[in-house]
Amino acid sequence: MAGNYSSTVIIITTNMLIDLSIFTLPFMQRALIGGIIIAALLAYYGIFAMLRRSSFFGDAIAHSSLTGVALGVLLGVPTLIAAIVYAMAVSFFIPILKKKSNLPTDSLLGIILPFSMALGVILLSVIPGYQPELISFLFGNILGISWNNIYLMAAVTAILIVCIFFFQKKLLNISFDSDYATILGIKVNLIDTLYHVSLAVSIVLGIQLVGIVLVNALLIIPAATARIFARSLKSMFVLAPIFSVSAAVVGLFASYYLNFPSGPMIAVTSGLVFLLAILWKNL
Repeated sequence: MAGNYSSTVIIITTNMLIDLSIFTLPFMQRALIGGIIIAALLAYYGIFAMLRRSSFFGDAIAHSSLTGVALGVLLGVPTLIAAIVYAMAVSFFIPILKKKSNLPTDSLLGIILPFSMALGVILLSVIPGYQPELISFLFGNILGISWNNIYLMAAVTAILIVCIFFFQKKLLNISFDSDYATILGIKVNLIDTLYHVSLAVSIVLGIQLVGIVLVNALLIIPAATARIFARSLKSMFVLAPIFSVSAAVVGLFASYYLNFPSGPMIAVTSGLVFLLAILWKNL
């Protein structure tokens, strides 16, 4: 009896050591910090994207950034910086194209997404050899984040959060009724441009976690999950980052122990949280 009890204690203690040992791995430490920062940032912006019914914008910008990545490789520029600059340029010109073409935003995004994606593929085709970093942009490489990436993420995130917080009330007015916002004297075009450019930057940062294909998993799904439970807009801004960060952390640990790709595992975890939220709400 005593022997069985001792064995059980040893097994439990060993499992605890295995669980805690993950924090001693430098790449997991960086992945955890980066995941928390970007997951919270994307969830925050995801609320505005959902309120404005512009969920497709995230996909369009993410796929467009592939051209920026290809240009970065061709010109010898850091791919993250090149992707951010290209995404900012695309998001800056979207309102201009909308005004000049009189087309709705979703139609313009439907044009920009395949054009930029195809252009990126063409540019990549002229690059000799295999580019493993480009694969990580498609599906994410959170385990490959460096400390320099962490510092850049933290600095950019702090700037974006401060900016969006400063314009939050005006942006909410525009999101609910842009005509009424104009009557209130709000510079709708300027605020819209600032929002789209900052959203583009946050999306490109998120690509390092879950990739171009899956970035909406942390942009839209946590905001949608928060909307199921939230009784007010203020509570959505609290719940969405919690769901997003939880999905990033749980998905990261699950991918480590199950030996699954980290980006897709984070996206799957976010989706499962959403499904569980629906089941819980209905029950």
